[in-house]
Amino acid sequence: MPKFLFISLFLCISSQFTFAQHIDIDKKALSFLASQEKVNVVFTFDNLSFDGENVPEAEFLQKRYVEISEWKDKEAAKGWLVLYDDHKNAKWQETFMNTLNEKNAEYKNAPVFNINDDTAKYTMQVNSDWMYFGYDVIVGKEPSKVSMTLSFYETKNPSNIIFTTKISRAMGTNNESYNLKDWPSFRRMGKAYTKAAYKLGQAFVRILD
Repeated sequence: MPKFLFISLFLCISSQFTFAQHIDIDKKALSFLASQEKVNVVFTFDNLSFDGENVPEAEFLQKRYVEISEWKDKEAAKGWLVLYDDHKNAKWQETFMNTLNEKNAEYKNAPVFNINDDTAKYTMQVNSDWMYFGYDVIVGKEPSKVSMTLSFYETKNPSNIIFTTKISRAMGTNNESYNLKDWPSFRRMGKAYTKAAYKLGQAFVRILD
């Protein structure tokens, strides 16, 4: 490949990556965050889809069940579904929250974000829209990615959305040695949630510091 074409391709890919990592924050709309001691967080998975084909969640899970049943057995496939539910409804959320609060602790006016705390005046809804688990095989690696829609509203008035923004294809690191123990796809997705929370915390600097 000619050198100038390689450089052009690299710049194009870099530009797309940078754009995907940008999070739009309206400093005026979200100024209330700096005056709060705590913010409620709810996680939702409405219209969640997977992979480049945007496969609906139910279809994706059925496909994985069949694939794992054929590769291993039905017990392993059932175990995968149980672990998926555990990570989706607990572990990935905890990872996101821990990372966000750790990053926000660096700022002067940061509230603490708590899951399902309806005593907080304001709520941030985190809806996971899209996931890609990536892969880690002997011949290569591909990191996981997650996209989210964030909506902010008064806890007692959820229909009145104050501000909405998106986290587009936050990419987790894929630096784990080849290891199939306990389905590494779940660990990779956890790293995508870590990246999403960290990028959100970085974006909050305009409001909280």
